[in-house]
Amino acid sequence: MTTASNGSRMLGWTRAKIFEVFGADLRSLAVFRVALALLVLADLAMRATDLTAHYTDEGVLPRTALLEEVLSPWAFSLNLMNGEPFFQVLLFGVAALAALGLLIGYRTSLMTVVVWVLLLSIQWRNPLVSGADGPLLRLLLFWGMFLPLGAYWSVDRALEKVAPQPSPRFVSAATVGLFMQIAFVYWFTAALKSGPEWRVDGTAIYYALNIDQIATPIGTYLLQFPELLKVMTFATFGLEAIGPLLLLCPFFTGPVRTGAVLAFMSLHFGIWLTMDIGIFPWISALCMVCFLPGWFWDRAAKLGAAFLERLDTARRLNHTAVRFVLAYWSPLQTRLSALLGRRQPSIAGLAALGEGHGLANYAALMDIHPAVTRKTWRGEVRSVTRATARPEMQREAPSGSEPTMLRSPLVLNLFALFFLLYVLSWNLTTVSAFAMPERAAPIGPFLGLDQYWGMFAPSPSREDGWYVIPGTLRSGQHTDLMSVTRDDFDLHEVSWAKPRRVNSTYQNEHWRKYLENLWLQQHADQRLHFGRYICRSWNAHHAGAEQLTNFQITYMLEETLPDYRQATPRKVVLWKHSCF
Repeated sequence: MTTASNGSRMLGWTRAKIFEVFGADLRSLAVFRVALALLVLADLAMRATDLTAHYTDEGVLPRTALLEEVLSPWAFSLNLMNGEPFFQVLLFGVAALAALGLLIGYRTSLMTVVVWVLLLSIQWRNPLVSGADGPLLRLLLFWGMFLPLGAYWSVDRALEKVAPQPSPRFVSAATVGLFMQIAFVYWFTAALKSGPEWRVDGTAIYYALNIDQIATPIGTYLLQFPELLKVMTFATFGLEAIGPLLLLCPFFTGPVRTGAVLAFMSLHFGIWLTMDIGIFPWISALCMVCFLPGWFWDRAAKLGAAFLERLDTARRLNHTAVRFVLAYWSPLQTRLSALLGRRQPSIAGLAALGEGHGLANYAALMDIHPAVTRKTWRGEVRSVTRATARPEMQREAPSGSEPTMLRSPLVLNLFALFFLLYVLSWNLTTVSAFAMPERAAPIGPFLGLDQYWGMFAPSPSREDGWYVIPGTLRSGQHTDLMSVTRDDFDLHEVSWAKPRRVNSTYQNEHWRKYLENLWLQQHADQRLHFGRYICRSWNAHHAGAEQLTNFQITYMLEETLPDYRQATPRKVVLWKHSCF
């Protein structure tokens, strides 16, 4: 009897821990939804600045070249249906509208699917302009399609007149998939960072910050502190290897997971300060909000209640600022309360409830008996029962003692489990001799699940440099055509000297990534199409003697040497092109 009882308790404890470790809080998923939508909008905005150059047949990669030389035969892209600018504008516009729908949580599931399909299509239209930000963003959207991102703080929720607010606890195979996908990014990038620069001598960040194409002024300044760079190197590698374990820690899960989330966010904030690599640091940092546990939200509510206590006291003292809040923001709170969740109060709403204790005011807006609220802040009560709920809440709540937990359909769980195993297998191919089965391999590019997290792996590149593209006009005059990539068609003196800031020679991260790929031998065939683009673009803006006749693409190669030694740059001619 005792053995059976102990076994039952152990099974219950294990089940509870699985829910705690792999379960997501619906409030965190709501913030995750908002973050995803904002990131997609930012990504679309940046890509749209080079819409003609990067996504049309008039740009650097016509559709014929894409299909013959770059794109996997299993990848699909709606953008390939038409090579004209107006069609690309249409698809970008639809993607932006869907992202706005995702942002406010309107028909959330449909909007997530639409955004994922269109973003994947845009990325496959020109894979040469994307770094690690592209795969990570589309993978987060992929897992988001299996999750109830609109269950909290959404228009969908506001339009549900009868259904009760679900329990914030949610666990499914998709939550496991999302958490493990993010963990894979760090575990496999750590596994791929096998060079001694990361694991032995701690010089990886020294070499990374010596890449002038991406180093910011702050990053360059840090090169003055070699010992600090070593500490940063080992700390970065350690967090990537061990940090995901903290996110999935089964003990003291709330505080440990919250601390790990803050640590990862701090890491990516530091990367953003020191390296100009587009929105990748923001994607990596903001995706961490999905890990925020219920413990975090409970503590945030407690701090909010304490603040509101003080605000209530200030209101009774007739502070001018509080009176302003009452007069102007309370009506707005009433209008927005349905959108934010009918029992999720705003500061103005709480301050406007009239005389009385702050916690009692909080309880009134939350539809909870004041006594229960006070117990909750002390940790004595974790849920609201029908016996203590107010009559209005009792009419909406389902039978049972707690709000209903959302459940994912069995078919979605099976699909999510399959894709989790697939993603794990794909990542294993990047660090071992394991190979994907031939019949399963096409699924990766078709759904955008293919991934490789070799950021600065096995060690940061020691090859750096800048482009000089000297061209000759009909008049015999010479000009540097690198300015064409910045939509600058004025005449510029050809200079072989190193620019004061190399990364300022690129219009944005997408152009930098494209030109980085152009330097690689595996993409040498793209130099012809880039040359044709320069001829078309320049001659469309100039006539007569100022028309371009020929030019050469030159890379000024500068090797990064150990111990702050300086190397002499050398010219490497990548391509010679004639426009006529």
